[in-house]
Amino acid sequence: MILTYLYDLSELNKMGDVIVLNVKDYSFDNGHNFSVDEILDIKSKTEKKIFLSLTPLYHDKDFDGLEDVIKRLKDLDGFIFQDLGLIDIFLKLNITNKAIYAPETFITNHIDKEYFSEIGINKFLISREITLEDIKMILKFKGSSKYMYSAFGYQMLFYSYRPHLSNFKSKYNLKENLKGNLNLSIKEETRCEFYRVIEDNLSFRIYKDKILNTFDDIKELPLDMIILDRIFIDDDMYFDAVSLFKGELTQEEFYNKYSKDLFEKGYLYKETGLLKEDEANA
Repeated sequence: MILTYLYDLSELNKMGDVIVLNVKDYSFDNGHNFSVDEILDIKSKTEKKIFLSLTPLYHDKDFDGLEDVIKRLKDLDGFIFQDLGLIDIFLKLNITNKAIYAPETFITNHIDKEYFSEIGINKFLISREITLEDIKMILKFKGSSKYMYSAFGYQMLFYSYRPHLSNFKSKYNLKENLKGNLNLSIKEETRCEFYRVIEDNLSFRIYKDKILNTFDDIKELPLDMIILDRIFIDDDMYFDAVSLFKGELTQEEFYNKYSKDLFEKGYLYKETGLLKEDEANA
């Protein structure tokens, strides 16, 4: 199944097999978060499966409102989550079978599934920071578990609850609107790359400078779900990527429209690691 993010009702016919929605106040802000009533309205207008994205890490003050939201939306088809505190809500509502555990980097081996399987969770997002060979090994021992992979989009590098952009704005008395601004980048003094950044009410996040595109690399893998991330991607490119993964567009046709220099393979063919700058440049 191909999972795609919906930003507007007019896009329903362009979606993959599953529509992913962000909910106001409890999902990362991508500029297109929906209210509970809007999500219920979308559900009434399509026969496609709908998954709710709940991938921030939450604080105690968030959980009462969050439980009410999940109760109202418990008839959706899936809940993509990262915070382990949500498991208690899923158990209480008897919807662990709809839960997809999706930490950014934690699922790096096939043994991770064992604990979660005991409490009824058997769907997982594979880390994007492992090699293709490691992914194949996880899938070799998947058993009855189902695995998802983020195959396209900007990769998150850093996540903090601290409002770094707001603090920067306050320190330098800036008038520009920084919170929720999708057009901001930062650059380290000694590096050439500009990294995408965003701050919302739940987080400050930094993303890599290039777009991950793994279409040719994973198309033969026995993955159960492929999710195409949308943040910072313009609409034309996003829906061309959807067409690419649906087999309606070839990789050659895709790269005829968009420079290969915009894209990367992530860590599929190289293990992630940190080096001192002099070692990295040696």
